[in-house]
Amino acid sequence: MIKTMSKRFIITIVTLVIIAIAAGAAIFFAKGYTFSTKEKRIVGTGIITITSQPDSASVFIDGHLTTATNATISSLAPKDYSIKVVKEGFIPWEKQVSVKEGLVSELKITLFPAIPTIYPLTFNGVSNPVLSPDETKFAYIVAGANLTGSAAKKAGVWIWTMSNNQPIAFTRSSEPHQIATNSIADFSKAALRWSADSKQILATVGENNYLLDADKLNENPKDITPMLSATLKSWEDDKKVKDELSIQSIKDAKFKKIASDSAFLRWSPDATRFMARLPDGQAKKDTSLDIRVYDLDEGKDYLLPSAKFYNWLPDSKHIILIEEKSISLVDFDGSNKAVIYAGSFLDDFVVPWPDSSRLVIVSSFPTPTASEPNLYGINLR
Repeated sequence: MIKTMSKRFIITIVTLVIIAIAAGAAIFFAKGYTFSTKEKRIVGTGIITITSQPDSASVFIDGHLTTATNATISSLAPKDYSIKVVKEGFIPWEKQVSVKEGLVSELKITLFPAIPTIYPLTFNGVSNPVLSPDETKFAYIVAGANLTGSAAKKAGVWIWTMSNNQPIAFTRSSEPHQIATNSIADFSKAALRWSADSKQILATVGENNYLLDADKLNENPKDITPMLSATLKSWEDDKKVKDELSIQSIKDAKFKKIASDSAFLRWSPDATRFMARLPDGQAKKDTSLDIRVYDLDEGKDYLLPSAKFYNWLPDSKHIILIEEKSISLVDFDGSNKAVIYAGSFLDDFVVPWPDSSRLVIVSSFPTPTASEPNLYGINLR
Protein backbone atom coordinates (compact mmCIF):
# COMPACT_ATOMS: atom_id res chain seq x y z
CA MET A 1 0.00 0.00 0.00
CA ILE A 2 2.82 2.39 0.94
CA LYS A 3 4.77 1.45 -2.20
CA THR A 4 1.72 2.13 -4.38
CA MET A 5 1.20 5.55 -2.80
CA SER A 6 4.88 6.32 -3.16
CA LYS A 7 4.80 5.46 -6.88
CA ARG A 8 1.71 7.62 -7.40
CA PHE A 9 3.36 10.51 -5.60
CA ILE A 10 6.51 10.21 -7.72
CA ILE A 11 4.45 9.99 -10.93
CA THR A 12 2.46 13.08 -9.88
CA ILE A 13 5.64 15.04 -9.12
CA VAL A 14 7.24 14.00 -12.42
CA THR A 15 4.08 14.93 -14.31
CA LEU A 16 3.96 18.36 -12.66
CA VAL A 17 7.65 18.91 -13.45
CA ILE A 18 7.10 17.94 -17.10
CA ILE A 19 4.10 20.29 -17.35
CA ALA A 20 6.08 23.13 -15.77
CA ILE A 21 9.00 22.57 -18.13
CA ALA A 22 6.68 22.42 -21.15
CA ALA A 23 4.89 25.60 -20.06
CA GLY A 24 8.18 27.36 -19.47
CA ALA A 25 9.47 26.24 -22.86
CA ALA A 26 6.27 27.45 -24.55
CA ILE A 27 6.63 30.88 -22.92
CA PHE A 28 10.34 30.90 -23.76
CA PHE A 29 9.75 30.19 -27.45
CA ALA A 30 6.75 32.54 -27.55
CA LYS A 31 9.11 35.34 -26.55
CA GLY A 32 11.11 34.72 -29.69
CA TYR A 33 13.77 32.23 -28.59
CA THR A 34 14.54 29.26 -30.81
CA PHE A 35 16.95 26.34 -31.01
CA SER A 36 19.79 26.85 -33.47
CA THR A 37 20.89 23.57 -35.06
CA LYS A 38 23.98 25.35 -36.31
CA GLU A 39 25.08 26.59 -32.90
CA LYS A 40 23.54 23.66 -31.00
CA ARG A 41 21.95 25.97 -28.45
CA ILE A 42 18.94 28.16 -27.77
CA VAL A 43 19.48 31.60 -29.26
CA GLY A 44 17.50 34.77 -28.75
CA THR A 45 15.44 36.22 -31.57
CA GLY A 46 12.91 39.00 -31.87
CA ILE A 47 9.38 39.49 -33.14
CA ILE A 48 7.68 42.15 -35.24
CA THR A 49 3.93 42.55 -35.12
CA ILE A 50 2.63 44.70 -37.92
CA THR A 51 -0.87 46.05 -38.47
CA SER A 52 -2.04 48.59 -40.98
CA GLN A 53 -5.02 50.78 -41.77
CA PRO A 54 -6.24 49.55 -44.23
CA ASP A 55 -5.09 45.97 -43.72
CA SER A 56 -3.98 43.27 -46.22
CA ALA A 57 -1.00 45.34 -47.34
CA SER A 58 2.17 43.63 -48.58
CA VAL A 59 5.11 43.61 -46.15
CA PHE A 60 8.67 43.59 -47.50
CA ILE A 61 11.56 42.88 -45.12
CA ASP A 62 14.97 43.86 -46.52
CA GLY A 63 13.42 43.86 -49.97
CA HIS A 64 11.77 40.43 -49.68
CA LEU A 65 7.99 39.99 -49.74
CA THR A 66 7.39 38.29 -46.40
CA THR A 67 3.75 38.53 -45.39
CA ALA A 68 0.68 40.75 -45.42
CA THR A 69 -0.70 42.92 -42.66
CA ASN A 70 -1.99 42.18 -40.10
CA ALA A 71 0.66 39.64 -39.06
CA THR A 72 3.26 38.52 -36.53
CA ILE A 73 6.75 37.86 -37.86
CA SER A 74 8.81 35.77 -35.42
CA SER A 75 12.29 34.22 -35.19
CA LEU A 76 14.05 37.35 -36.45
CA ALA A 77 17.73 37.72 -35.65
CA PRO A 78 18.43 40.84 -33.57
CA LYS A 79 19.45 43.64 -35.98
CA ASP A 80 18.02 46.55 -37.97
CA TYR A 81 15.59 45.66 -40.75
CA SER A 82 14.24 47.72 -43.64
CA ILE A 83 10.45 47.37 -43.48
CA LYS A 84 8.32 48.48 -46.43
CA VAL A 85 4.52 48.26 -46.53
CA VAL A 86 2.80 48.56 -49.90
CA LYS A 87 -0.84 48.54 -50.98
CA GLU A 88 -2.22 49.48 -54.36
CA GLY A 89 -3.79 52.93 -54.36
CA PHE A 90 -1.91 54.05 -51.24
CA ILE A 91 1.38 55.82 -50.54
CA PRO A 92 4.05 53.25 -49.50
CA TRP A 93 5.36 53.30 -45.92
CA GLU A 94 9.01 52.52 -45.16
CA LYS A 95 11.19 52.59 -42.05
CA GLN A 96 14.28 51.06 -40.42
CA VAL A 97 13.11 48.94 -37.48
CA SER A 98 15.42 47.66 -34.76
CA VAL A 99 14.67 44.10 -33.58
CA LYS A 100 16.02 43.17 -30.15
CA GLU A 101 16.49 39.75 -28.58
CA GLY A 102 13.42 38.50 -26.73
CA LEU A 103 11.38 41.64 -27.44
CA VAL A 104 8.39 42.44 -29.64
CA SER A 105 8.60 45.44 -31.98
CA GLU A 106 5.04 46.65 -32.60
CA LEU A 107 4.25 48.58 -35.76
CA LYS A 108 0.88 50.26 -36.24
CA ILE A 109 0.83 51.82 -39.68
CA THR A 110 -1.58 54.18 -41.40
CA LEU A 111 -1.46 54.17 -45.20
CA PHE A 112 -2.74 57.31 -46.89
CA PRO A 113 -4.41 57.31 -50.32
CA ALA A 114 -2.16 58.11 -53.26
CA ILE A 115 -4.98 60.13 -54.87
CA PRO A 116 -7.22 61.48 -52.09
CA THR A 117 -10.81 62.44 -52.84
CA ILE A 118 -11.41 66.21 -52.73
CA TYR A 119 -14.97 67.52 -52.49
CA PRO A 120 -16.75 70.80 -51.63
CA LEU A 121 -18.32 71.30 -48.21
CA THR A 122 -19.78 74.78 -48.82
CA PHE A 123 -21.04 76.61 -51.89
CA ASN A 124 -21.78 80.19 -50.77
CA GLY A 125 -18.20 81.32 -50.23
CA VAL A 126 -16.32 81.53 -46.91
CA SER A 127 -13.73 83.85 -45.38
CA ASN A 128 -11.80 84.31 -42.10
CA PRO A 129 -12.03 80.67 -40.89
CA VAL A 130 -10.79 80.16 -37.32
CA LEU A 131 -10.32 76.84 -35.47
CA SER A 132 -11.53 76.64 -31.86
CA PRO A 133 -8.95 76.02 -29.08
CA ASP A 134 -10.41 72.56 -28.39
CA GLU A 135 -10.12 71.82 -32.15
CA THR A 136 -13.64 70.38 -32.37
CA LYS A 137 -15.22 73.20 -34.39
CA PHE A 138 -14.39 76.17 -36.55
CA ALA A 139 -16.00 79.52 -37.26
CA TYR A 140 -16.16 81.32 -40.59
CA ILE A 141 -17.86 84.19 -42.43
CA VAL A 142 -20.32 83.93 -45.30
CA ALA A 143 -20.02 87.38 -46.87
CA GLY A 144 -23.14 87.06 -49.01
CA ALA A 145 -22.06 89.52 -51.71
CA ASN A 146 -23.25 87.16 -54.44
CA LEU A 147 -26.30 85.84 -52.60
CA THR A 148 -29.78 86.99 -53.58
CA GLY A 149 -33.32 86.40 -52.36
CA SER A 150 -33.76 84.08 -49.39
CA ALA A 151 -30.16 82.91 -49.76
CA ALA A 152 -28.99 86.38 -48.66
CA LYS A 153 -30.11 85.51 -45.13
CA LYS A 154 -27.19 83.09 -44.97
CA ALA A 155 -24.73 85.96 -44.82
CA GLY A 156 -23.12 86.25 -41.38
CA VAL A 157 -21.11 84.16 -38.92
CA TRP A 158 -21.26 80.36 -39.04
CA ILE A 159 -19.95 77.52 -36.86
CA TRP A 160 -19.18 74.00 -38.01
CA THR A 161 -18.99 71.44 -35.21
CA MET A 162 -17.01 68.41 -36.33
CA SER A 163 -18.09 64.91 -35.28
CA ASN A 164 -16.35 61.54 -35.35
CA ASN A 165 -16.85 58.43 -37.43
CA GLN A 166 -19.76 59.62 -39.56
CA PRO A 167 -19.94 61.01 -43.08
CA ILE A 168 -20.08 64.80 -43.15
CA ALA A 169 -23.20 64.92 -45.28
CA PHE A 170 -25.22 62.63 -43.02
CA THR A 171 -24.29 63.88 -39.57
CA ARG A 172 -26.76 66.39 -38.19
CA SER A 173 -24.45 67.45 -35.37
CA SER A 174 -21.66 68.16 -37.85
CA GLU A 175 -23.77 70.42 -40.07
CA PRO A 176 -22.82 74.12 -39.98
CA HIS A 177 -25.13 76.44 -38.10
CA GLN A 178 -25.44 80.20 -38.27
CA ILE A 179 -24.79 82.17 -35.08
CA ALA A 180 -25.17 85.75 -36.40
CA THR A 181 -26.77 87.40 -39.43
CA ASN A 182 -25.83 90.55 -41.30
CA SER A 183 -29.04 92.19 -40.12
CA ILE A 184 -27.21 92.92 -36.86
CA ALA A 185 -23.98 94.20 -38.41
CA ASP A 186 -21.98 93.72 -41.59
CA PHE A 187 -19.87 90.72 -40.66
CA SER A 188 -18.41 90.34 -44.18
CA LYS A 189 -15.00 91.58 -43.03
CA ALA A 190 -15.29 90.74 -39.34
CA ALA A 191 -12.28 89.43 -37.42
CA LEU A 192 -13.18 86.34 -35.38
CA ARG A 193 -11.60 85.16 -32.15
CA TRP A 194 -12.51 82.20 -29.94
CA SER A 195 -12.78 82.27 -26.17
CA ALA A 196 -10.37 79.99 -24.29
CA ASP A 197 -13.17 77.53 -23.48
CA SER A 198 -14.33 77.34 -27.14
CA LYS A 199 -17.86 78.40 -26.19
CA GLN A 200 -17.93 81.98 -27.50
CA ILE A 201 -16.79 84.00 -30.50
CA LEU A 202 -15.67 87.60 -30.47
CA ALA A 203 -16.62 89.22 -33.79
CA THR A 204 -14.92 92.57 -34.35
CA VAL A 205 -16.62 94.82 -36.91
CA GLY A 206 -14.88 98.18 -37.19
CA GLU A 207 -14.89 99.61 -33.66
CA ASN A 208 -17.65 97.31 -32.42
CA ASN A 209 -16.98 93.99 -30.69
CA TYR A 210 -19.83 91.49 -30.51
CA LEU A 211 -19.74 88.51 -28.15
CA LEU A 212 -21.51 85.53 -29.75
CA ASP A 213 -22.49 82.21 -28.20
CA ALA A 214 -21.20 79.42 -30.42
CA ASP A 215 -24.14 77.03 -29.97
CA LYS A 216 -27.09 79.21 -31.07
CA LEU A 217 -28.30 82.03 -33.29
CA ASN A 218 -27.52 85.32 -31.53
CA GLU A 219 -30.41 87.63 -32.39
CA ASN A 220 -29.32 90.45 -30.08
CA PRO A 221 -25.59 89.99 -29.43
CA LYS A 222 -23.91 92.09 -26.81
CA ASP A 223 -21.41 94.76 -27.84
CA ILE A 224 -18.67 94.37 -25.23
CA THR A 225 -16.38 97.13 -26.50
CA PRO A 226 -16.33 98.92 -23.10
CA MET A 227 -15.19 95.63 -21.47
CA LEU A 228 -13.03 94.37 -24.32
CA SER A 229 -9.68 94.62 -22.56
CA ALA A 230 -10.94 92.82 -19.45
CA THR A 231 -12.58 90.09 -21.54
CA LEU A 232 -9.45 89.44 -23.62
CA LYS A 233 -7.26 89.44 -20.50
CA SER A 234 -9.57 86.87 -18.90
CA TRP A 235 -9.30 84.63 -21.98
CA GLU A 236 -5.52 85.00 -22.05
CA ASP A 237 -5.27 84.17 -18.35
CA ASP A 238 -7.40 81.05 -18.83
CA LYS A 239 -5.14 79.92 -21.68
CA LYS A 240 -1.97 80.57 -19.66
CA VAL A 241 -3.29 78.55 -16.71
CA LYS A 242 -4.14 75.63 -19.00
CA ASP A 243 -0.74 75.76 -20.73
CA GLU A 244 1.09 75.99 -17.41
CA LEU A 245 -0.73 72.95 -16.03
CA SER A 246 0.26 70.96 -19.11
CA ILE A 247 3.90 72.00 -18.76
CA GLN A 248 4.01 71.20 -15.05
CA SER A 249 2.78 67.68 -15.80
CA ILE A 250 6.06 66.94 -17.66
CA LYS A 251 8.27 64.81 -15.40
CA ASP A 252 11.49 65.07 -17.43
CA ALA A 253 13.23 68.26 -16.27
CA LYS A 254 14.93 68.83 -19.64
CA PHE A 255 11.71 68.45 -21.59
CA LYS A 256 9.86 70.64 -19.09
CA LYS A 257 12.36 73.47 -19.59
CA ILE A 258 12.14 73.18 -23.39
CA ALA A 259 8.34 73.36 -23.25
CA SER A 260 8.46 76.27 -20.83
CA ASP A 261 11.01 78.27 -22.86
CA SER A 262 9.59 77.56 -26.31
CA ALA A 263 7.58 80.25 -28.10
CA PHE A 264 6.11 77.49 -30.29
CA LEU A 265 4.42 74.71 -28.30
CA ARG A 266 1.76 72.29 -29.55
CA TRP A 267 0.62 69.23 -27.65
CA SER A 268 -0.50 66.01 -29.27
CA PRO A 269 -4.21 65.31 -28.60
CA ASP A 270 -3.35 62.43 -26.25
CA ALA A 271 -0.81 64.66 -24.38
CA THR A 272 2.01 62.09 -24.71
CA ARG A 273 4.09 64.26 -27.07
CA PHE A 274 4.59 67.91 -27.90
CA MET A 275 6.11 69.95 -30.71
CA ALA A 276 8.43 72.77 -29.74
CA ARG A 277 11.16 74.97 -31.11
CA LEU A 278 14.54 74.98 -29.39
CA PRO A 279 15.35 78.13 -27.40
CA ASP A 280 17.21 80.80 -29.39
CA GLY A 281 20.56 79.90 -27.87
CA GLN A 282 20.29 76.32 -29.14
CA ALA A 283 18.45 76.92 -32.40
CA LYS A 284 19.98 76.96 -35.85
CA LYS A 285 19.86 80.09 -38.01
CA ASP A 286 17.09 78.59 -40.14
CA THR A 287 14.35 78.38 -37.51
CA SER A 288 12.14 76.28 -39.79
CA LEU A 289 14.55 73.40 -39.16
CA ASP A 290 14.34 73.61 -35.38
CA ILE A 291 10.87 72.18 -34.74
CA ARG A 292 11.14 68.92 -32.84
CA VAL A 293 8.75 66.38 -31.38
CA TYR A 294 9.38 65.38 -27.78
CA ASP A 295 8.06 61.96 -26.78
CA LEU A 296 7.34 61.91 -23.04
CA ASP A 297 6.87 58.13 -22.82
CA GLU A 298 10.07 57.23 -24.69
CA GLY A 299 12.14 60.19 -23.51
CA LYS A 300 13.27 60.87 -27.09
CA ASP A 301 13.07 63.81 -29.47
CA TYR A 302 12.84 63.90 -33.27
CA LEU A 303 13.62 66.62 -35.81
CA LEU A 304 10.76 67.43 -38.18
CA PRO A 305 11.09 68.43 -41.86
CA SER A 306 10.84 72.16 -42.47
CA ALA A 307 7.41 73.68 -43.15
CA LYS A 308 5.52 76.98 -42.83
CA PHE A 309 2.97 75.61 -40.36
CA TYR A 310 2.63 72.46 -38.27
CA ASN A 311 -0.38 70.76 -36.74
CA TRP A 312 -1.14 67.40 -35.13
CA LEU A 313 -3.38 64.83 -36.74
CA PRO A 314 -5.81 63.79 -33.95
CA ASP A 315 -4.40 60.24 -33.86
CA SER A 316 -1.30 61.77 -32.17
CA LYS A 317 0.92 59.66 -34.47
CA HIS A 318 1.14 61.99 -37.45
CA ILE A 319 1.87 65.65 -38.08
CA ILE A 320 0.47 67.88 -40.80
CA LEU A 321 3.16 69.84 -42.65
CA ILE A 322 1.83 72.92 -44.44
CA GLU A 323 4.15 74.28 -47.11
CA GLU A 324 3.84 76.92 -49.84
CA LYS A 325 1.52 75.00 -52.16
CA SER A 326 1.33 71.54 -50.66
CA ILE A 327 0.07 69.67 -47.61
CA SER A 328 1.94 66.62 -46.33
CA LEU A 329 1.61 64.12 -43.51
CA VAL A 330 4.61 62.76 -41.66
CA ASP A 331 5.10 60.23 -38.84
CA PHE A 332 5.69 61.94 -35.49
CA ASP A 333 9.39 60.94 -35.67
CA GLY A 334 9.81 62.88 -38.91
CA SER A 335 9.82 59.88 -41.25
CA ASN A 336 7.52 58.85 -44.12
CA LYS A 337 6.62 62.25 -45.49
CA ALA A 338 3.61 61.83 -47.80
CA VAL A 339 2.25 64.67 -49.96
CA ILE A 340 -1.55 64.62 -49.64
CA TYR A 341 -2.47 67.75 -51.59
CA ALA A 342 -0.71 70.05 -54.03
CA GLY A 343 -2.43 73.20 -55.22
CA SER A 344 -3.84 76.50 -54.00
CA PHE A 345 -5.34 76.83 -50.51
CA LEU A 346 -5.43 79.20 -47.57
CA ASP A 347 -2.18 78.03 -46.02
CA ASP A 348 -2.89 78.96 -42.40
CA PHE A 349 -6.13 76.97 -42.29
CA VAL A 350 -5.73 73.20 -42.66
CA VAL A 351 -7.97 71.48 -40.13
CA PRO A 352 -8.05 67.74 -39.38
CA TRP A 353 -11.36 66.02 -38.61
CA PRO A 354 -11.37 64.67 -35.00
CA ASP A 355 -11.26 61.03 -36.18
CA SER A 356 -8.32 61.75 -38.55
CA SER A 357 -10.43 60.66 -41.54
CA ARG A 358 -10.12 63.89 -43.50
CA LEU A 359 -8.70 67.40 -43.71
CA VAL A 360 -10.64 70.62 -44.27
CA ILE A 361 -9.11 73.42 -46.35
CA VAL A 362 -10.23 76.67 -47.94
CA SER A 363 -9.65 76.84 -51.69
CA SER A 364 -11.22 77.98 -54.94
CA PHE A 365 -11.21 76.85 -58.55
CA PRO A 366 -10.71 79.20 -61.54
CA THR A 367 -14.14 78.66 -63.06
CA PRO A 368 -17.10 81.08 -63.36
CA THR A 369 -19.22 79.00 -60.97
CA ALA A 370 -16.55 78.08 -58.39
CA SER A 371 -14.27 81.11 -58.17
CA GLU A 372 -15.28 82.01 -54.58
CA PRO A 373 -13.19 80.44 -51.79
CA ASN A 374 -15.07 77.59 -50.13
CA LEU A 375 -14.47 74.80 -47.64
CA TYR A 376 -13.25 71.54 -49.18
CA GLY A 377 -12.72 68.13 -47.64
CA ILE A 378 -9.74 65.88 -48.41
CA ASN A 379 -10.32 62.21 -47.55
CA LEU A 380 -7.42 60.45 -45.80
CA ARG A 381 -9.05 57.01 -45.88
